[in-house]
Amino acid sequence: MSGISAHMIVKNEDQWVWFSIQSILPYVDELLITDTSSTDHTIEIIRSIKSSKIKLSMVKVGSSADVTSVRQSQLHRTKNAWIWIVDGDEIYSEATVKECLSAIDSDKYEGIVVRRYDLLGDIYHRQIESVGSYELFGQKGHLVTRLINKEKIRGLHYQGDYPLEGWFDQTGVSTHDHDRKNWYITDNYLYHAMYLKRSSLGSNLPMFNRNKYKVETGISITTSPPEVFSLTRPQFVPDPLSRRTLGYELVASIITPIKDLKRKFI
Repeated sequence: MSGISAHMIVKNEDQWVWFSIQSILPYVDELLITDTSSTDHTIEIIRSIKSSKIKLSMVKVGSSADVTSVRQSQLHRTKNAWIWIVDGDEIYSEATVKECLSAIDSDKYEGIVVRRYDLLGDIYHRQIESVGSYELFGQKGHLVTRLINKEKIRGLHYQGDYPLEGWFDQTGVSTHDHDRKNWYITDNYLYHAMYLKRSSLGSNLPMFNRNKYKVETGISITTSPPEVFSLTRPQFVPDPLSRRTLGYELVASIITPIKDLKRKFI
């Protein structure tokens, strides 16, 4: 037993959710998935994965605060020490998973921050890290808190409303303000499809109309894609290996310099 419970909240994620689940499922004891009213093939795809680890529930959410409530509910249902937050558009390579598991096995850390590639157009290109970068524990880049040990943090709970919710301890201190030495930051990356098409519906609208689809040039990814992208998949799961179209490249070549110029003045 790994002692890890994975938490996932989804809505209209049928382009990537199969790969997301497959990339972490072998390494967790359970995967709690809450669907918040998907109307594409998300639920069908999740149910096609025959695993007793997957515990799927459906909840309607009407506000950002409801999303935080769902996360808190998943936390209350979790008996394992480690919680692994996974979005339906996040896919892990084996190298990144093994690095996280090694940090867990060391029993040194209260949480793990994972680096990520924010994909642009396909799985072979990503946003440069100076765009939309975060600063966590003194490091800058595309960083996200993804694993946390609730046994090492007293009174662990969520505060704030989606998408600004975060982990806090019983004194109300954010885990981001905890001692750096108690947190592990990965060298390897997860693949984040936030800026790609996420639903077969085409509208690509995540929860509360936070449309994140982007057309930009970005830079090439030099490491190999996550292994799950090469797995035999059901016919209704889209091909993740398709490359950007010539039309995308043309539009990106026009838009990117304009965006870069605007960023210099913001």
